[in-house]
Amino acid sequence: MGARLENTTKKKETVRRCVRGCPGHLRRETVTRVFQRTGSWVEGILERIPATVCRVCGQVFFSKGVADGIDRVLLPFHGRHRHVPDLPPARVIVDFSVARRRAAA
Repeated sequence: MGARLENTTKKKETVRRCVRGCPGHLRRETVTRVFQRTGSWVEGILERIPATVCRVCGQVFFSKGVADGIDRVLLPFHGRHRHVPDLPPARVIVDFSVARRRAAA
């Protein structure tokens, strides 16, 4: 009788723009960031963090899940609130994607 049509709707990817005043569009990338905490002698360097980055100004945005993951990775080195661990000066480099996979396993 009639031809059966396939569902051809495509999932639209939302095009998000950067914050106030910046004409840039955001794209997904992986970034490296250095994290330091007042009172801690440990410098945490996290590599390959998934983020959304503005093409124009370079502003970096993390999802809530990624931000929570960063907190979990840095907790042993930076502690919580006013409870900073008494550790010697150190520079710790962590591959975020590997740490996240191990935590999920």
